[in-house]
Amino acid sequence: MRWRALGRRAAILATALLFYYGFVIYPLLRLIDWLVPDWRPGTPTLLALLVLPLALRIVASLFPHPVTRWLGAMSLTWMGLCFQLFALVVALEIVGLVTVVEDRVLGFAGLAGIAVLGTWAFVNAQVLKVQRVPVASTGLDGRRLVQLSDVHIGSRRPGFLRRIVRRVNALDGDAVLITGDLVDANYVDREDLRHLRDLRAPTYFTLGNHERYEDTDRILGDLAAHGVRVLRNEAVDADPFQFIGIDDADARDTVARGLAELAPLPARYRVLLFHRPEGVEDAAAWGAQLMLSGHTHRGQIFPFEYIVKRVHRRLSGSHHVNGLHLYVSPGTGTWGPVLRTNGRCEVTLFEFGAC
Repeated sequence: MRWRALGRRAAILATALLFYYGFVIYPLLRLIDWLVPDWRPGTPTLLALLVLPLALRIVASLFPHPVTRWLGAMSLTWMGLCFQLFALVVALEIVGLVTVVEDRVLGFAGLAGIAVLGTWAFVNAQVLKVQRVPVASTGLDGRRLVQLSDVHIGSRRPGFLRRIVRRVNALDGDAVLITGDLVDANYVDREDLRHLRDLRAPTYFTLGNHERYEDTDRILGDLAAHGVRVLRNEAVDADPFQFIGIDDADARDTVARGLAELAPLPARYRVLLFHRPEGVEDAAAWGAQLMLSGHTHRGQIFPFEYIVKRVHRRLSGSHHVNGLHLYVSPGTGTWGPVLRTNGRCEVTLFEFGAC
C-alpha cells in the first residue's frame, strides 16, 4: 500500500513537471531558438528559466513583504504570459511545417503576438466593468444588490480593493454580496482588507475555495472586524430579502446538505450565495429565487474557458433553472497572473423591477 501511494505521488509530480515544462518553459525556449539559433544557454541560465518563477512565488509566501509580494505577482504573470505564448508557438509550429518560412520570421511573429496579447491582457485585467442585470420581481421595484466575487487579494494588491469599494459605493446598493475568494494568500492581513470598512451598504460574505486553503478562521475574523457579516451555512433576514450563505466544498450535494437545515422565509425574496455554480436544481427546489456564484473566472485566459466549461457548464452570466435565476460572475479580480483575455473584471449590479 505504501509503495502504491508513493507511486501515485510520483505520477502526480511527473505530470505537474511535464505540464510546467510543456506549457511554460518550452514556448519560451522555442521562441528564443527561432530568434537566436546559435544561442547555447549554460546551466545557470537554464536553472533560472526553470526554477526562478516558482521560487519567487514560494519566497513571497514564506517571507511576506511588499517587495516579495510584487516579485511573486510578477512571476505568476510571467508564467501566464508563457502559457499564452504556448498557443502562439503551436500555431507557428504548424505554419512552419506547411509553408517555407524562415525561423527568424516565425520568431518575430511570436514575439510581436505575445507583446500585443500580453499588453492587452494586462490592461484588460485592470479595468473594472459594472454589469447591470435586471431581475424580475414583485414589490421590490428600485431595490439594488451588488455582487463581488473572486477579488483575490493576494494575487491582487490591496489597492485594487480600494478601487472596487469606490465603484461599489457609487452604485448605492441596498447590500453588497461577496461570493468567496476575496483572499487567496496567507500573507494578506487585516490591514490589507481595511478598505472594506468604507463600504456604505450592509455587506455579506460566503466562503470560497481559496479561503479554505489558507487560515480560514483568521481571514473570517478579519472580515468580521471590518463589519462584514460572514454567512456559514446560515440565513439572515434582511427585510425584504433573505440572504443565505453556504460554505464552499467539493461535494456535488453541498448545496442540498447546507439548505436542509435552513427554512425559507415565504415573505422574503430569497438570495443564495454559493461560490460555485453547482447545486442549482437543489437551490430551486428549496425555494431560492436568485443564486449568486463565481469561481469560474470565465476561464480568465485563453484557452482555460474550454477546460473550465467541462467542469462547470454554466460558465458565466444569467441562467434560469426551474424558476430560479442563477448569475455566475466572471470575477471581480484575477487569480495568479494579472492577465485577462476572457471578459472583464466585473462588479455586478442587480436591479429589481418589472422586466
